[in-house]
Amino acid sequence: MEQEIVEFWADSRDEIIGKCIKLSVNDAILEPGEGYQGNRELLFDSLWNALLGDMQAGTWAKTEELVGGLAREAIRYGRDVEPIQRIIEILMESSHEAAKAQYQEDPGKVSMITGHIREYLDKAMIILAKSTIKAQAEVIKKQKDYLLELSTPVMPLLDGILVLPLIGTIDTRRARQIMDNLLSGIVEAQADTVLIDISGVPIVDTQVAHHLMKTVQAARLLGARCIIVGIRPEFAQTIVKLGIDFGTIVTKNSLQAGLKLALKWHNYELRRVGGGGPDASTGTNS
Repeated sequence: MEQEIVEFWADSRDEIIGKCIKLSVNDAILEPGEGYQGNRELLFDSLWNALLGDMQAGTWAKTEELVGGLAREAIRYGRDVEPIQRIIEILMESSHEAAKAQYQEDPGKVSMITGHIREYLDKAMIILAKSTIKAQAEVIKKQKDYLLELSTPVMPLLDGILVLPLIGTIDTRRARQIMDNLLSGIVEAQADTVLIDISGVPIVDTQVAHHLMKTVQAARLLGARCIIVGIRPEFAQTIVKLGIDFGTIVTKNSLQAGLKLALKWHNYELRRVGGGGPDASTGTNS
């Protein structure tokens, strides 16, 4: 039985591929803009060969490799996988037409052959769906990692001084990202002072406090001093209520205050040059 299916599939290659191309020429889903119209013959032939190999070997390895690869490529480049699904459907329609033409006097054999082929093509559809879901999950993960990277920028302010502004909630995963970015920034810039601005962190609980302490301790091991700035009154109250010891960590209530201290540590002098500020009435410098 299986050998008969394989022989039909192998012997009917030209007829099946020919019918596939004819059915696909004016197919609305396989539009030229999707990138499948121009190489549709190659796609049909590749899928036909993969199925033949799996029929002969009794596996799904070749089909999984081909269909899975097409799905991953489509998702990677932001394309729809519906054309791939349509290619599989057209191959099924074409194989059914080829079986009817070859065994027109034996409807039972046509039904038997197309039934077995449908099992393989249904499996191809399942592989397509699973590969698409997996590829989408990978893209989403990469996007999340990229957003995490963007949300924890380590910015050089002056020679030896870095600023790390934190915005949004801090969970364990993001805390790890913050520490990795900061330590890499310290080494790259050869910095010895870091201003960690937490004014944009909406909630500071025990977990966030401990993450900040670990980050400061790790930076200290690289020879960098940290100043945590942007501490709001409710944050200070939370720390006291929770009994968390921030005694060894330098803190300031604003970025301005923290910057003044950092400049003092580095013997920088910050002063206005060229007279006073702008006149309120004229808008010009006095």
